[in-house]
Amino acid sequence: MDYIKPESFYQDAGDKIKLNWFCYEYANNFYMSIRASSSLQKFTSRHSEEDITAFCLYFAKRMRKSIFDMQTGKFEGVAFRDSYVFTFYPKISQRQADFLLKAAMSAWDEQLVNCENCSTRCLTEGFELCAMFDNLEKTGWPT
Repeated sequence: MDYIKPESFYQDAGDKIKLNWFCYEYANNFYMSIRASSSLQKFTSRHSEEDITAFCLYFAKRMRKSIFDMQTGKFEGVAFRDSYVFTFYPKISQRQADFLLKAAMSAWDEQLVNCENCSTRCLTEGFELCAMFDNLEKTGWPT
């Protein structure tokens, strides 16, 4: 299901790279992880679908730097920063921020599992152009 629009991750053809595709898929997984979390029921009842979608998009875009640092060997893994949560939701409680970070990490784990059998290799070839953006525009999501 396409909760986050792929065009949110590129401005022109040069931005249609594998790293952005990975972040697009991650944002969708993050959205589903938030919706599925029993710990975030109060959060989801207080925030509109559009707000949660905007947050997932924002969070995934902020993760790009951390993913790039991991890809280039600067750091061993990605960082899930609560500052991303507090910047978007400055009045959120620490407890809710922690639940959102758990959902973010769960979505990351799910994304890595999905990537295991994928031949695209978004994490190792992040700056290569990704035809999946164009394929999705032509065919839409399979039903």
